[in-house]
Amino acid sequence: MKHALRALWLFVALPVWAQPMPFNLQATDVSFDASTSAVLATGNPVLVQGAQGTVEAAAVRFDTITNRLLAEGGVVFTDPSGTVLNVERLELTGDLRAGTLEKLRLALPNLGEVGQAAAGDVSGSVITLEDVTYSPCKTCPGELKPWQIQAAEARYDTEADTMTYKHARLNVYGVPVAYVPWFQHPLGTEEPRSGLIPPSFGRSEQLGEQISLGGYVYSPTENADYTLKTRLMSARGAQLVVARRQEGSQLSSEFMGSFLNDVGLPQGQSGPRGHAALKAQYDFDSARRVGINAETVSDDSYLNQYFERTDPYVPATIFAEEAGLQSYLGGAFTHFQDLNPNARPADTAQMLPHLQASRWWALGPAGGQLELNGDVLMLNRGQGTDTRRIASHAAYTVPWLLDDGSKLTFGATGRADIYNISGQKNGAVTRLLPEGTVAWEKPYLSASGYHQLTPKALLAFSPRGGNMANKIPNEDSVAYELDTTNLFESSRFAGLDRVETGPRFVYGLDSRWGSADNTDYRLFVGQSLRRFDDASLPTSGGTSTNVSDWVAETEANPADWFGMNSRFRLDNSDWQLRRMDAGLRVGATKSANLQATYSFFDDRNENLSAQLAAPLAENWRVNARSQHDLRNQTLLEAEVGLTWLRDCYAIELLARRKGFENAALRPGTDYLVNFQLLTLGRSTNLP
Repeated sequence: MKHALRALWLFVALPVWAQPMPFNLQATDVSFDASTSAVLATGNPVLVQGAQGTVEAAAVRFDTITNRLLAEGGVVFTDPSGTVLNVERLELTGDLRAGTLEKLRLALPNLGEVGQAAAGDVSGSVITLEDVTYSPCKTCPGELKPWQIQAAEARYDTEADTMTYKHARLNVYGVPVAYVPWFQHPLGTEEPRSGLIPPSFGRSEQLGEQISLGGYVYSPTENADYTLKTRLMSARGAQLVVARRQEGSQLSSEFMGSFLNDVGLPQGQSGPRGHAALKAQYDFDSARRVGINAETVSDDSYLNQYFERTDPYVPATIFAEEAGLQSYLGGAFTHFQDLNPNARPADTAQMLPHLQASRWWALGPAGGQLELNGDVLMLNRGQGTDTRRIASHAAYTVPWLLDDGSKLTFGATGRADIYNISGQKNGAVTRLLPEGTVAWEKPYLSASGYHQLTPKALLAFSPRGGNMANKIPNEDSVAYELDTTNLFESSRFAGLDRVETGPRFVYGLDSRWGSADNTDYRLFVGQSLRRFDDASLPTSGGTSTNVSDWVAETEANPADWFGMNSRFRLDNSDWQLRRMDAGLRVGATKSANLQATYSFFDDRNENLSAQLAAPLAENWRVNARSQHDLRNQTLLEAEVGLTWLRDCYAIELLARRKGFENAALRPGTDYLVNFQLLTLGRSTNLP
């Protein structure tokens, strides 16, 4: 009743001053001083201004003439996001958008108290602070914080949730360790934009002692950022890395470059090394775009040595494409830089250009589809064979559902290719490749629907021959491997230069246990039969004989934390293992988990790779990975990292071993120590 009378008195007294108060005021005791035209409130007053937040204090005074608000005694200023400023004295305009603060403490909803300042000036959403300290570290009273930023001046943008410092220094347990004339970092829960890149220290057998100086990511806008980082190596010199990224509604781009005057080259030599990469794409609309994806590197081993990349080559591509609901048109010019140390640049084929076009139509009441494809490719070499190819392809398929649940799919295709070869083989070659196919499958379901059994078959028939290996070079069909993913394709070659021909029959059985959304267990097995020999098929691909190897795939997921899968190929005559790719998963993603992959290929290669991530204690976590060449008993790569995570910083101890050679890259071991000051910005993938 008492609070209601106070509110009623304020309503009656409103005409006394010229303007109504620009906020809502609740208090136990409220009075109006007619001589000064001021409203006085005591007894836990709470002032609410929806757009700017709330003010709580022991006493509040509002001058209706000057539109000034004065709050004293345990003042708590809370903005709409939940950020809290505890101040000793607050003087603001009635809309809370301009004024001064004295002796303030800053607290964030997700971090608690993180900063203090002697004074502050409010101007809209920006608070300019004086004599500022910032640290999210939680310590006992009287203890020094693990790290703290001190600055004579800082700007806190409450809308952008960023803090910007001038002439700041970083203290570690009270000892100044770094000076920064200007930098910015995010606050609160907003996506980090600008921020420091954590430094790292270490030693490498190849690079020597190294220090990656804490670089900086600067984002002037929400859709763009700039990155600068340096890396000092006692055995190699200083490396500079720069990057820029921007995302727009139509134009997006990304640039990254690095430079190093390497003083550790063989025989005491030194020389410049580096790389540059550019990605850019402009979207005219949702269907049309042009772009560039280009990269160049100084030598074969630079990316592997300094960026942990194992690319076999780097491309430089300019492309344009248009993709509709029933059509596609694209073109690209690509230059390849082969990173194989034994490759000669003159032998590398360059695609200048590669054009593709597709168009398809739905025909007939049964759901048939007609598809037309065109492919124009020009491969040029500095030395060797040049190839110019025009490949056209027409296909018509129609499905047919039978009363017993079976599905038949009939197909008819025709290819017409023209080749022009220059180099060791000269001349023009044409070929026609017709083909017909019939595919069949029928699912059988158990009464509960938990088990599904599906037999499948494919019959393909076409004239024999057509590859003309003595006339048509094999540029894009070198890779051939029979497995469960391509068993029911009429041709398993990756490109267009080679095709499978003659009568073929493929059959398989797929058995699956589980629900519609999850597979608990699965077993698939199949085989391919061929009527005639085909010399174009490689001996190691699984179809060297007319009866192919058996291909199979298994999957088992008995629990959320455990899973296994395997794809393998068995010799058709003696059931010997010819190829296997197997995987194992143990543990949940967010806790301890182990993933392992085993690969075996026809007694020539045998590899085992594994990854482990596990918490050791409340603040400790271990991450490890390795890759072994079991055939040659060689450790290719291994890495073990131990991370200590606290409320405001993380320290990672990392040991990394490379056991292979590649050009100037030799086997060696690296030891690194990475530091990260949490809440100061995001990490980066730069070295």
